[in-house]
Amino acid sequence: MGHEDNNGLEDMKPQVVQEEWILRQEERARAMKLEEDCCQKTLVLLRGMVKQGDTSKETAEALAAIVKSRKVFRGKRGEKRKLGKWKATLPSSVTRYIVEEVIMPTVAAGAREWEPSWDPTCHNWLRPWIPLIGHLPESLYDTVESKIITDFYDAVSPWKHYLDPIQWDRFARRHVVPRLALLVRKLRITPPKQIDPSFRIAMFWAPLVSAQDMVSILEKERFFEKWESAMRHWLQCAARPPLEEALAWCAGWRKLFTPDLLEDQRVLARLYAGVAMLDLGMQDLRI
Repeated sequence: MGHEDNNGLEDMKPQVVQEEWILRQEERARAMKLEEDCCQKTLVLLRGMVKQGDTSKETAEALAAIVKSRKVFRGKRGEKRKLGKWKATLPSSVTRYIVEEVIMPTVAAGAREWEPSWDPTCHNWLRPWIPLIGHLPESLYDTVESKIITDFYDAVSPWKHYLDPIQWDRFARRHVVPRLALLVRKLRITPPKQIDPSFRIAMFWAPLVSAQDMVSILEKERFFEKWESAMRHWLQCAARPPLEEALAWCAGWRKLFTPDLLEDQRVLARLYAGVAMLDLGMQDLRI
């Protein structure tokens, strides 16, 4: 196989700079729209409470504050609204009342009835309220945890943003880290062409855990030893690859790593060591 052929390690990542800029702009636009939608939904709930006979001072103050806050979305022409500005305009007492007395009953009912396969992004019961509540309330964590223990990435990934950092770290260490460890443990490395997709899958999930946890997995499951052993066997077999093909193979593996992992000195050291071993092998030195 020539080095220009498909070796199973092609870089599937988008053209990074332009694509990431577009994604950031789209994400910001969605977050801005979510704030406006949250304001409108809160207004509907409060007006509904008043229509049903709620004459409390707290509800009246909350309704008045939400109505007044809508002017944030009608800023001066050409003026960019800062994300989070809407919530910042609400008095803290009003925000607390809305979250505890208006939103929480809705979110709690939604958590109990939620079916991830039908609504993986929690579009109907949690996501609309994120601008006000920030993350899933701790009291609902146990209700949700059992529902997101799944191999379905789209059902798991939104929770990195919906859970607070402590909650997410707890979930990831219990459920995502073991899955990644299993993928790396069972990985078969087969130069010149990589058939087993386990590592690519692991790197797809890797951003859901800390780079430190992912490096620990690679070390504990002896990924680099496995990688070097496969390369050593390849270089010593009768059909020794051309230098360009072997270098392309190493480069292909490097491209599979996430940017965070490529900033880790331990990962870089092992990748460089692999290339050095390749150079020695090609010089017919003992490796």
